[in-house]
Amino acid sequence: MPAPTEGPRTYAQWSECLNRLASGTQDEACLADMGRGELSWSGGVGPLFAQRLADEFNARLTRCSEHLTRDLRTGADESSVVRAILNARQSLFFLHRLAQLPVFAETLRAHLTSEVRKFAERSQKSLEDSAQADRSGRLRLLLQNNNLLRYDALAAPIAATSPSAPASTAATGTPPSGPRRRNILI
Repeated sequence: MPAPTEGPRTYAQWSECLNRLASGTQDEACLADMGRGELSWSGGVGPLFAQRLADEFNARLTRCSEHLTRDLRTGADESSVVRAILNARQSLFFLHRLAQLPVFAETLRAHLTSEVRKFAERSQKSLEDSAQADRSGRLRLLLQNNNLLRYDALAAPIAATSPSAPASTAATGTPPSGPRRRNILI
């Protein structure tokens, strides 16, 4: 296995990372590279980088909203609704992980994390308001059982298969013992 490459150090390297992130084709690799990077927050570099990152973050949230809306409009059955919500949660989880990179200034991390949380709260509220028209109550139940606000709950299954997870966990692919949650669709 080749040694991991060094993360971005200069603004030009960070800019290239942001360009790759904007393309959306190398998200995980880009996230890993950014996690290994270093960024000088002095001079004009910090605010310029923060603005570019915030712009990409907002573009991602907009795309997440558009995809969720499109998927919900085309989904006629319950499994399509759940799939649309899970896809949105996966997008939010990626943004949450991106926002938490320790290389970013604390204020930027707090701001980006807050933006993801606010987006999830607004979207969930909007979905629940829309479900009021469903007399059967099934849509409301689906939305409650597959809440968008649980995007950060995706961390547990991913941590179980990460290289930093305990050897027994990584080998078996199962998380440590504890309550297991199951969603049952009616």
